[in-house]
Amino acid sequence: MLKGWNHGAAMAVAGWVMLTALPAGAQTAPAMSEAETRELIDAAKATAKATRETVDYVRVTPDLLYQILAKLDKLEDKLDKVENAVKAQTARKGR
Repeated sequence: MLKGWNHGAAMAVAGWVMLTALPAGAQTAPAMSEAETRELIDAAKATAKATRETVDYVRVTPDLLYQILAKLDKLEDKLDKVENAVKAQTARKGR
């Protein structure tokens, strides 16, 4: 996909290219009504909105994962300290 293009825009351009690339003698579909055109535009807008939401989600998710992994690292360090303290205490009792 082209950088900076959302899926809806790319599909709209692809549709326009397909319609304008038809040879002069080619059989074309009947003209779309105003309602059908509006419906197509609304669908393109909904696709663009969903694409933006997906991009936003994809941008946020790695940050959240990084924060979770950082917390897990801190917990692991604390557990290591506790484990070392328990081992040291057990070693002292065994003497």
